Amino acid sequence: MNKKEIAELKLQGYLQQQDQEYFSVRVISNAGTMTAVQMIRIAEISQKYGRGNMGFTSRMCVEIPWIKYEDIEAVKKEMEDAGLCTGGTGLKVEPIVACKGTVCSYGLIDTQDLCRKLHEKHFEKDLPAKFKIGVVGCPNNCVKAPINDLGFMGQRIPMVLEDKCKGCQLCLRDCPVKAIEKVGNIVQVDYDKCIHCGRCIRVCPFKAMAAEKEGVAVFIGGKFGRKHRIGDRIDNIFSLEDAERIADKVIAYYNEKGNPGERLGNTIDRIGLENVRRAVFGEE
Repeated sequence: MNKKEIAELKLQGYLQQQDQEYFSVRVISNAGTMTAVQMIRIAEISQKYGRGNMGFTSRMCVEIPWIKYEDIEAVKKEMEDAGLCTGGTGLKVEPIVACKGTVCSYGLIDTQDLCRKLHEKHFEKDLPAKFKIGVVGCPNNCVKAPINDLGFMGQRIPMVLEDKCKGCQLCLRDCPVKAIEKVGNIVQVDYDKCIHCGRCIRVCPFKAMAAEKEGVAVFIGGKFGRKHRIGDRIDNIFSLEDAERIADKVIAYYNEKGNPGERLGNTIDRIGLENVRRAVFGEE
């Protein structure tokens, strides 16, 4: 094999292992989920062409190691027949990651639905450098939205309905950052401390806590690795429909302004955050 062939196989999701004798095939999940039938087929392919074991990547993909070069075409055929997608490497939008917020007791948004919509529209779109998108359902931040090139975090801003508050202090005790205090016979929210997790809204038995605003916070320009960068948070809470439009605009802007091999965070540092904010978020 020459370097060109190895690079082409990598773009298809077949990555040469360290010993250079075997390959690992990367199978893409859909918003971090797979059906039972798909998992069974992956296990069967692993058993037939690998050594019967699989690994899971940070982008919620499944990798089957120990694939022989001469078996790659057969593996491709079985993947296609099973409706499974491989790839997720190169100067493209990488597999989009969502936490389990859709079914999690702390989830504030349907993370998997948003992730699937972004995946269908943008996955493997060519860009100046690799581009990572993360969708997290609440400030517990399991997917670490601020260290993705584009990150979305579920948010729910509480509001006290004073006429309903009985001063029971359940919200005060349940607040993870102690942003609520009792003042007289009612409670108040310290918005400088509040992280918009919505737990006080869920725990109140008298419906004295309501959502003043809910949606997602947006982070742009994050990355992790040897040269990490924490993404810049945009000062607003956006709807899920806005999130889809923001992804369209951020990716289009980066495709136009980014230099070859330059991550979005470096593009922002070169152009200036305020210029990027005006160009991408001005209409919002």
